[in-house]
Amino acid sequence: MGWIDRRYQVTPLFEFLRHKEVPIGSHWMGWYYLGGVTMFFFVVQIITGVLLLMYYQPGEATSYESIRILTTKVPFGWLIRSIHSWSAHLMIVSLLLHMFSTMMLKAYRPPREITWVSGYLLFLLTLGFGFSGYLLPWNKLAYFATTVGTNIVKSVPLLGDWLLQVMRGGQDVSINTLYRFFAGHVVILPLAFVGVIGLHLLLIQRQGMAPPVGTTTAPRGMKFFPSFALRDLLLWLACLMLLITFAVFLPYGPGIPGMDWELGDKADPFAPAYPGIKPEWYFLWEYQLLKEFPPHLFGLEGPQICLFVIAILLGIWAIIPWLDRRAYRNLNSPAFTDFGWAAILFLTYLTLMGWDIGAKSGSDDPTSLQKSAHVCALWTLAAGAVVIIVRGWRFKHRWFILTGAALLQVAVHGLLGLPYLVAGVISAGAAFVIITAMFLLGRASRSSAG
Repeated sequence: MGWIDRRYQVTPLFEFLRHKEVPIGSHWMGWYYLGGVTMFFFVVQIITGVLLLMYYQPGEATSYESIRILTTKVPFGWLIRSIHSWSAHLMIVSLLLHMFSTMMLKAYRPPREITWVSGYLLFLLTLGFGFSGYLLPWNKLAYFATTVGTNIVKSVPLLGDWLLQVMRGGQDVSINTLYRFFAGHVVILPLAFVGVIGLHLLLIQRQGMAPPVGTTTAPRGMKFFPSFALRDLLLWLACLMLLITFAVFLPYGPGIPGMDWELGDKADPFAPAYPGIKPEWYFLWEYQLLKEFPPHLFGLEGPQICLFVIAILLGIWAIIPWLDRRAYRNLNSPAFTDFGWAAILFLTYLTLMGWDIGAKSGSDDPTSLQKSAHVCALWTLAAGAVVIIVRGWRFKHRWFILTGAALLQVAVHGLLGLPYLVAGVISAGAAFVIITAMFLLGRASRSSAG
């Protein structure tokens, strides 16, 4: 150790680990472990991905066959592929939980704004991993799902056709598309992810974990090493047990749309389109939102307006640290907590509708779709009621305007049968009127008190 320390000065690192603490506040300590869980699943992705690459051969005649041989003849090949697929989905689940918990705890407040942005970039890169890896088996479902997914890019104003050709390597999904997705999945995205995650971890180690709102330092803390680190390792072991259980007993996924990776038939561009194509579950909300927009709206293309709305929503989420002025001053910000819950309910409703919950299998008739919207609305309203009750009873929250607006849109669309966009305008107008009235009343009361 002395030989190493004289050359690389590692003593300050050990001193840092010895004194580093994890803040303990009124919130649940479990939220602090989600970043490590996400990191664990990413490491599993890297290890299993390298093992799969030892047998996978990209090519029109080899991609499908190499996966078929891998899962049927290579010892434990099916298990490695199953672990790789399950860890990808579980990584996105843990990343979503980590992102929303960070938002609710206001851990993005100064000086951690760039930490939030780097985590947001990791989220986008993870979605890129999921989308690019879906085509690699070169089976029928992946081929037609990629065709539908890349078609959305055409709606981007001015650059749509160019972006489509960049993604596909031509006008149609072909073997050139497979080569580009393969390069992105195993080279470009991993390099970008490692670079951003390195920055993310560096910022976390430099600034530490965020203490509770209202304090600059936590009143007390847990030693990172060994107390927090050993708990982290124990949780990783539990995640590994869960991952292996899923991989062994559900090797091709649970069989629901967006979580099914059975190999099926080889891709055939001349075959009829695969029936009931659904994207991965984490893209379902965008898929459903695109369906809710008419072909033309205000003289513009409906998909273009939808993509513009999605870009605005994602942009708002990226700059939350600068929008939340109360958290910027280290104060509680109930409006942005409510905004986070409203976003969860918004995504929940669209995702359930994308799954066609309550509809007849394979049916697209208006009656079946309306029944699905009705059932999805009931589930979302029940979840929203639980959220409001728990927030009001357990956490003493009193700001429910945005959550109420999200639930109002769900009720107007799912229960009353009004178009989704009309329901959105009604709920947004109601929220605007209430917030404006509260602002004017507060301003009047301050003027009278002065």
